[in-house]
Amino acid sequence: MPKITLTGRERELIALLAEGHTDVSAAEQLRISPRSVTNILRSLMDRLGVENRFQLGLALGFLRKAHVPSPTTEKDV
Repeated sequence: MPKITLTGRERELIALLAEGHTDVSAAEQLRISPRSVTNILRSLMDRLGVENRFQLGLALGFLRKAHVPSPTTEKDV
């Protein structure tokens, strides 16, 4: 994945979404339209060459720290 520089607005939006905000609530916080949120995210996806928001999260590094539970064994159930 290529490295990119995020604008201040992109950083603010990504931070809100990472906190669990919906597109609509993030738009309200930033005082922009939900359509602007979509456009910002699409622009980021295009710049990074990814197809969806999951891949965008991976590309931006938010999912690298996700906890992956270990497989359960029969005695754990």
